[in-house]
Amino acid sequence: MLTTQTITIEGARAELTEGIEAIDEALDELDEDTDEAAALRDRRGTLTYWRNGLDWQTSEGDWTAETELTIGAMTAGEEAMMHREVPDQVGDDEFRLWFVAASVEGGPFVEDELSDTFANVAGLHPAVVKWVEAKANSLGTASDEGNRSSKSSPATDSEATSTPAPDSTT
Repeated sequence: MLTTQTITIEGARAELTEGIEAIDEALDELDEDTDEAAALRDRRGTLTYWRNGLDWQTSEGDWTAETELTIGAMTAGEEAMMHREVPDQVGDDEFRLWFVAASVEGGPFVEDELSDTFANVAGLHPAVVKWVEAKANSLGTASDEGNRSSKSSPATDSEATSTPAPDSTT
């Protein structure tokens, strides 16, 4: 992995809540009919969805607030190896599962074989999968200061919502 971040579910929830609160404060300063306000409301919805998914995973799944995930940004070789495992003609949603399976080094669903981890990822709440994908993408986004932007949290960075394309151009 190029870089990794280990985070507890409690820490992830706190990070997302902080992002939601920051958006709420920004919305208080804006005319609600502007495009900027609409974009912030959309972003707030995304962060809330991710947080609710983490809540579901701890209340309905077998995770706790102390559950740790080590999420990473893949190297070019790791990404190539992932593509070798991905079946031909997968859709975006299935590709997301493979990407998440390959991007997590440690967690309750990680197995020795990528295909086994993929099967476990498929059983996670969809919001959790999208949150992990965003975290992995933010870790791999280069900036002048290194792999992580110093201007925003990876969980609240607007670029963190992008979905990797199922080709090698990402």
